[in-house]
Amino acid sequence: MSLSEPLPAPATQRVFRPDPTSFDLREEHHRATFSASQLSPSTVLVTIHGEVDATNSTALANYIEKRLGASRKLVLDLQTVEFFAAAGFAALSNINVVCARRGVRWSLLAGAHVRRLLKICDPMRELPVAAPSAKYSRARPSDRKLLIGGYN
Repeated sequence: MSLSEPLPAPATQRVFRPDPTSFDLREEHHRATFSASQLSPSTVLVTIHGEVDATNSTALANYIEKRLGASRKLVLDLQTVEFFAAAGFAALSNINVVCARRGVRWSLLAGAHVRRLLKICDPMRELPVAAPSAKYSRARPSDRKLLIGGYN
């Protein structure tokens, strides 16, 4: 680089490296519980139970962004969500952008309440809603404890 060439513009990129013990913790945000587990070194499963609305939708997006780390795939399980507001759709849109920027493939396992809102807010089906599969089958909320360490 010579003195006559301009310096490149400074850039900042936010990188989260999750603490490995953070996968053993769940977080309560208003009326929702967020938990994460690492299915493989490159795949993260985030499970949400309860209600997603304006009081916790930003926390949801932040929780997922922090758990991504160096993962290449995200599975977001919203099958046991009992209430899903339009603010939750905004969080999903944010997650979609974050995943696209990082090159993370993601899929959404949507329950009835989430699917109902997506019919209205995402009529072009731009979000990656997956068909329910046996691999990530719907479980009762009490079974979700298995995704979190410390429940033997």
